Amino acid sequence: MVMSVILLAPSWATMINGIMTVSDAWQKLRTDPALKFIVLSLAFYGLATFEGPMMAFPSVNVVSHFTDWTIGHVHSGALGWNAMITYGTFYFMVPRLVGSTLYSVRLANLHFWMALAGTMLYIVAMWGAGVSQGLLWLSVDEIGELSFSFRDVMSSMTPFYALRLIAGLIFLTGTAAMAYNLYMTVVGRSTVTVNIPAVDPAYGVGR
Repeated sequence: MVMSVILLAPSWATMINGIMTVSDAWQKLRTDPALKFIVLSLAFYGLATFEGPMMAFPSVNVVSHFTDWTIGHVHSGALGWNAMITYGTFYFMVPRLVGSTLYSVRLANLHFWMALAGTMLYIVAMWGAGVSQGLLWLSVDEIGELSFSFRDVMSSMTPFYALRLIAGLIFLTGTAAMAYNLYMTVVGRSTVTVNIPAVDPAYGVGR
């Protein structure tokens, strides 16, 4: 538990460093889809790396362990951090790869909100399912036996899993929109040719 809490220091140092790096370009958040995704990914990184150490506390772990809460935690990092920063990287690099502008900034902005909505709905669904599972499995009767069977607990998960399905479809649709946007950006264009810049003789490697 102690080491998990200590991990907050390097994790949040990374997040703060990233946010401060883009702090002089906040005005570009309105117009630059790539920056939107990158800043959002940093926020989810902070959320995931805060939640992880908190789940190491015994009072929290007794509820979260072996439940969908852990699935929600993992996906706050997988979708919120890894996927978002990957999307931001694609939106930044692909247009520059062909020396063009993005086909549709409006479509990229739509993708941003779909990705955010899909991720949040997914996490909330798994948080709700996980807390419900943990509390139900901790419920015992007067002789110490479980009050609810595994089948009872899982049958109560239908609303949460339905919400997770909807969230996943929203997220997937946004990804498909990005793929179309990037395809239209590069179709019919060739990659730019970049010449290797000359090296100052002072930094050259002698033979």
